[in-house]
Amino acid sequence: MESNGNGRMRNTILVIGEGGFVLGKGIASALAGEGFDIAVAASSPALLSRLGELKPSLVILAEGLPTSLDVCSRFRRAVDVPILMIGSAAGDGAWMRAVEAGADFYLAKPFSYSELVTRVKSLLRRHELARQGGR
Repeated sequence: MESNGNGRMRNTILVIGEGGFVLGKGIASALAGEGFDIAVAASSPALLSRLGELKPSLVILAEGLPTSLDVCSRFRRAVDVPILMIGSAAGDGAWMRAVEAGADFYLAKPFSYSELVTRVKSLLRRHELARQGGR
């Protein structure tokens, strides 16, 4: 988190995708409109080494990546931030695999921008409470 100049902290959302996953203008706009900074990156081994400089508050990961579950596991071990995985499978199997790999939440397509923003805010709020020793 970084200060936004008026004393409030801004959260940086790191969105990881490649190939067919494109962060739509609507999603970026919805998150930016709520005061989030957005960083978009391709999934790569080098990205793990850049986490210190990126300092994300939350990671959004595209489940459609060939190695998305592996990337999720590596991120879970590397950073203590919420991970939200976006995928197209609405069945229990995809959700369970994502959570077992380390995701905190699985959001199936299609979803509304308001649902995405609400999930992001909820994950950040719960993570902050846990860091402060709350419930």
